[in-house]
Amino acid sequence: MTTISKQVSHPQSHIMPLAALDLVPTKRIPPVVHPLTLFPKARLIYHCDNGIRQIYDLGNGLLYKFRPHRLAVYESDIHALIKRTTTIPVPDIYYEWVTVEGGHGGDGCGTSGGSGVAEYVHHMVMEKIEGEPLTVAWKHLDKMGKENLVLQFTNCLNELRTITSPSIRSVNGGPLYDELGALFDRKNTSQGPFTDNESLWLAMTSHLRDNPSSGLQQILIELSLLMPQSFPAVLTHSDLHQGNILVRNGRMAAIIDWEGAGFFPSWMEYVQYHPIVDAPELEFEHMVVKSMQAYPIAREFMAVIDGLRALDAETA
Repeated sequence: MTTISKQVSHPQSHIMPLAALDLVPTKRIPPVVHPLTLFPKARLIYHCDNGIRQIYDLGNGLLYKFRPHRLAVYESDIHALIKRTTTIPVPDIYYEWVTVEGGHGGDGCGTSGGSGVAEYVHHMVMEKIEGEPLTVAWKHLDKMGKENLVLQFTNCLNELRTITSPSIRSVNGGPLYDELGALFDRKNTSQGPFTDNESLWLAMTSHLRDNPSSGLQQILIELSLLMPQSFPAVLTHSDLHQGNILVRNGRMAAIIDWEGAGFFPSWMEYVQYHPIVDAPELEFEHMVVKSMQAYPIAREFMAVIDGLRALDAETA
């Protein structure tokens, strides 16, 4: 069972609600009683990455979730921005806090593995959205139901595109956290903010420019001339797989897991969302991209970048 260790800048605590609350500002402090202590019958419904990411159903309309904390970005800030500026359905977050865990033996979260290295762990108590993931719901919809759901989803994407920034950055104004490597290769350590194409290009190709291959360097010179305009940056989810889209009674109930959201290039969501294969299980994605603003040059540009990164990794 997870326990609360050293708290980060939170001298006070509050008792967690026994049931879902009305919409209130998220408390940036842990509850007095840890969720898994207060609700000992909580059910583990998701875990991955050797246990460093887990979600529990507390059985009272709430979920408790913990994961690694990155770059001081709070998911409730992202939710607040979305609720303030769009009609996109997202869960309410009631508590969100960070602990420092690790050292000798860790704390049972699976965050340190006894390595002796302290790590920041991000915790949330949030609303449980009633519904099923799109992966399950899609197969039960008829043609009209599928078209209606695609329309609802593309409307959400269009609303996101109205939230812009003059720089490519995180929601809180800091460096962009690109865990999935959608934009940057994972070797890149300088992730903004970026205010122009030139600085973005240098960051995206930082390690490629160190490759001694003259052929690769010539490709980079030619590719730099084809780089699509990336500004203004738009708010982008960055991980819109079907498991993060919840459906109830044929309608979209919520889009979840916004931890990786940030202000990405205006073309990024289209490039990332465009299926690379024509598979039946990707019918939804194929229908969606037909309604999105198309960026064919950006797709070609990123395909070459990804190919060069793969080649660079093989020769490293």
